[in-house]
Amino acid sequence: MRRHSTWCSLKRAATVALVALASLSLPVMPATAAPSDFMYVADQENNVVRIVETSTDTVLGPTIAVGAAPIGVVMTPNGTKAYVANSGAATVSVINTVDNTVGTPIGVGTTPTGIAVTPNGAKVYVTNAGAGTVSVINTTTDAVTTTITVGTTPLGVAVSPDGTTAYVTNSGSDDVSVVDTSTDTVSTEISVGDVPEGVAFTPSGAKAYVTNSGAGTVSVINTATETAGAPITVGTTPRDVAILPNGSKAYVANAGSDSVTVIDTSSDTVDSTITANIGDAPVAVMATANGEKVYTANSGDGTASVIDTTTDTADPTQLTIGGTPSGGAASPSQGDTTVTFQVTPTDGLTITVPDTADLGEVSPGATASGPLGNVTVDDQRSLADASWEATVYLSTNFTTDAGSTTISGGAVTYTPGPTVGTPVNGPFTAGATGTLAAPRIAYQKIGGSGNNTVTWNPTLDVVVPAAAVAGTYTGVITHSVA
Repeated sequence: MRRHSTWCSLKRAATVALVALASLSLPVMPATAAPSDFMYVADQENNVVRIVETSTDTVLGPTIAVGAAPIGVVMTPNGTKAYVANSGAATVSVINTVDNTVGTPIGVGTTPTGIAVTPNGAKVYVTNAGAGTVSVINTTTDAVTTTITVGTTPLGVAVSPDGTTAYVTNSGSDDVSVVDTSTDTVSTEISVGDVPEGVAFTPSGAKAYVTNSGAGTVSVINTATETAGAPITVGTTPRDVAILPNGSKAYVANAGSDSVTVIDTSSDTVDSTITANIGDAPVAVMATANGEKVYTANSGDGTASVIDTTTDTADPTQLTIGGTPSGGAASPSQGDTTVTFQVTPTDGLTITVPDTADLGEVSPGATASGPLGNVTVDDQRSLADASWEATVYLSTNFTTDAGSTTISGGAVTYTPGPTVGTPVNGPFTAGATGTLAAPRIAYQKIGGSGNNTVTWNPTLDVVVPAAAVAGTYTGVITHSVA
């Protein structure tokens, strides 16, 4: 507690003085970040997205409601948003991955299916299978900025690692549209196999792999020459392809043969075919950011298979997704840095008062009245609970050397009055007017946080006895705050 006293002199009146208070310090505890090993899987049947924690292979709840018949999913490079193509609603849902809330859906073309994001996170490309177009979404505004006409029944889309081109698989015209992302126009078409669907770039951007579901093959495009080489024979109805972050292997989901073909990207030959523990009708395949696992979305039995990419074997226990898993996206590679800093208080809790106050001259039996001068409480403790209470009392009765008359607190009335100037970080509450027969509240702050300051100019009324002798009366008014 801090006190300040004011000497009060009366020439048949009084002067008042007050004392001030010291300071405190309080550190603020730092915050920590959360892990980011998740995969978002679209359930086309139930119109929801389910979350899988990839570090433990646990399906988490609750589900996230999106639009009708969701298929494609992509996450922004910073992992803060997931975009979902709702094929039955002609919309794209945007999930805030911090709290998994869904914003207002973005209207796109008919039957949106495939979806991809640029490496800088600025644009999202959505294939509209029923319209033969690609919608381009600005991720800052979450609005469509342009619509690009491509081939017939576009299904898949991928953006090159350098962000300069987007490849769109046109399942109805058996080609790939090459989109210049700087102008969002088609620069050329590349012929591939029958009914192309999935597409993925190698990390270097030198190659793009395209699954031809009608031919049971994968086309490998040389992106420099924009031509496809000899197709690689894989399983039946290959629907999707994912490439490991290190670029060493491509994994192809074969929906018609319930298998995954593993391609060695250095030789573009089949390294192995995984059949054991792959669920019914794998239609999508996703690699984790660290490349340790690959997941398949098995639309025929509502599961996801988990492949260890070191051994290229699938775990015997499949994850129960439910409904019809149709696509998904893993969280991007992220590293969490715990950042701390300390907010220290500027000072403590202090009260300042005038040294003296002169209430003028008064006759015996009358009342000496006047302002004491400005009283200020300055709270620089930086507390979460910034409450304080300033009290006032008559610490020394009014007396004079000229006689034996003593004026005690019961004859002294204190009125706090309104604040002076501009209070900082209020509100503040003035105490009630009353005598100083006992300590009373002058001002207080209840609740709130952070630093704050308030000033008031109280009035003192001293009732002088009729029997008072002439002389200068002096007393001490003390303010304190805690």
